[in-house]
Amino acid sequence: MAERHGRRVYLETERDHPDRCRQPNQSGPVRHIISVGDFNHDGRSDILWQNSSGEAAIWEVNGTTAIAAVSLGNPGPDWHIMGTGYYNHDGRSDILWQNSSGQVVTWEMNGTSLIGSASLTNPGPTWHV
Repeated sequence: MAERHGRRVYLETERDHPDRCRQPNQSGPVRHIISVGDFNHDGRSDILWQNSSGEAAIWEVNGTTAIAAVSLGNPGPDWHIMGTGYYNHDGRSDILWQNSSGQVVTWEMNGTSLIGSASLTNPGPTWHV
């Protein structure tokens, strides 16, 4: 079981690390549950992942079944997902990123599709969202 922001998600996880998950017999980067949000506007929480290489993915979930699992690409290991929110007020979760340099960017999402992005200010590398 993994718990993020008061919501529980049941997955096969690594021992002692409930926010890390690999598929059975998978090698390579470890996936981390970063946040949950309603990306497809169906009233159910979906899972936002980012692996240690930087790749991000969304699992759209219906109950205990993943109905879609889509990679959002890999902006690189210096970009970190900081959370989700409703930045364009369309009822679908959007993604907040921050670079190791401090740069902040939002991705406006429609399900698993990026429909817009905005670069916010760069407060510098010592400031974190």
